[in-house]
Amino acid sequence: MTIHTRPCAAFLSHSAALSGAELLIARVAAACTRTTPVVVLGEHGPLEGVLADRGVPCAVVELDRSVQQHTVGTTSGVVAKTAATLRSTRELARALRRLGVDVVVTHSAKAHVYGGLTGRIAGIPVVAHVHDVVGTAGSSRANALLLRAALAALPRAVIANSQTTAASLGRSARRASVIGCPTVVPDVVPPRTGTTPTIGMVGRLTPWKGQDVALRAFAAARTAGLDPAARLRLVGAAHFGDDEQFAAALRHLADALGVAEVVDFRGHRDDVVAEIAACDLVVHASTRPEPFGQVVVEAMALGRPVVAADAGGPAEVVTDGEDGVLVPPGDVGSLAAAMTRLMADREARARLADNGRRSVVRYALPHVVGMIEDVLLATAR
Repeated sequence: MTIHTRPCAAFLSHSAALSGAELLIARVAAACTRTTPVVVLGEHGPLEGVLADRGVPCAVVELDRSVQQHTVGTTSGVVAKTAATLRSTRELARALRRLGVDVVVTHSAKAHVYGGLTGRIAGIPVVAHVHDVVGTAGSSRANALLLRAALAALPRAVIANSQTTAASLGRSARRASVIGCPTVVPDVVPPRTGTTPTIGMVGRLTPWKGQDVALRAFAAARTAGLDPAARLRLVGAAHFGDDEQFAAALRHLADALGVAEVVDFRGHRDDVVAEIAACDLVVHASTRPEPFGQVVVEAMALGRPVVAADAGGPAEVVTDGEDGVLVPPGDVGSLAAAMTRLMADREARARLADNGRRSVVRYALPHVVGMIEDVLLATAR
């Protein structure tokens, strides 16, 4: 058993991919000052390298393949998956005891279930840190019911990344602590790189993120008087199989709209700061309520004005007309009008950017990590 001078917090995720929740784990764990962090993953993957670079200890307790799968199909499949989950929880419980863990923090839907069960088996309190709206369009009703039941019964405490996420939790909503996602707020705004007028969008290429909406709005803005030299910078890649078709369709759409020559498909980029620094305006165009909207606070912290969809977490972060602009989700015309107006008005962009820098301080990394550690310490006791 490992002995720690500070309470040990195990940050648990089934995935080792470089997606939003996993990158948040790395950011938070590396910034902890009152707990000793260890990240426990259900698979090997690129997140291990990121954690190593940041000096965060990591352990991998590989999950049975059937636990990782999204569907089970048959009754026999349900039985097999249940048995595999129980095997995984027992192995994980032994690992957590060896590590001397005082509190477990679950960070994915699967982890909320198998990590919550493991905490009960091992006698270790669990905090469920929820990053996604439960029961979104297109998700399984059965899975939503299961997750809400697990969140109500298994963790001792719950953290939600926004009021929108908290409201989706069912019986757990009332006891959830709402703590937004942290961002690094640099002392100095990074200088604008390049001279070409640029509108940027950062995010995984998937239909609900709305890159198609941004493309259509950009084409409409060019027709409405946007500087013909302006470029649209799409940063992000498809992470899952279904997203590959959407990524290909975006390129066809750019051709059909006649804007392919002025649209840069940047793909996945590790240096998001540099990508945002190359923009005059950053757009968020999700078509369904975003749980939080990490790129919104990142752009604000870097002194870039933001246009965001008026739903979910971004609508809680941005005050329309003061530190950003909000437009109805999926509304191509409104987004095009905001692009046209702001790209033509340097003073308006500067005012929004300055106000955004002031308001985003409430999401500064040390402040948010302090709030998270308050919950972890109270739960560990």
